[in-house]
Amino acid sequence: MNHRSRAASWLPVMIRVTAVGYLLFFLPDLVLASTHHVSGLPPLLARLFDWGEGGDAVAVMFSTVYVVWALFLFRSAKAPLANRLFLDFNLTANSAHFAAMLVMAIAMSDEHRHLAGVVALGLLTTVPLAACWLPVRRRGNG
Repeated sequence: MNHRSRAASWLPVMIRVTAVGYLLFFLPDLVLASTHHVSGLPPLLARLFDWGEGGDAVAVMFSTVYVVWALFLFRSAKAPLANRLFLDFNLTANSAHFAAMLVMAIAMSDEHRHLAGVVALGLLTTVPLAACWLPVRRRGNG
């Protein structure tokens, strides 16, 4: 099995795993932020859900977008090439988002505490999906 066919066989799984990852993080964040319970978490866990200035309002907005995003990812897993624009958008937007977060975590002293989480989330949600999607997309364009 070559790299492209392996990527094609794993692609629907990786799309769904990415969607599940978004839901596992953003559904609790949505509930915790909308009920103002983030501060009741143990400090290490609370740091994951600390959105800084604007706090809960920012978390509710981002979480709502990512929950809907996850639902669209689930749907796109059924026919990835037919949903190429959305999958391209997903990778591009998340790569840009995590690059910006990484720069902020490095450059802004009050964001240093988020560095490990930013790197982990960026790598876990972007790299595996890109490794499966890009070879399939390339073959689909050919």
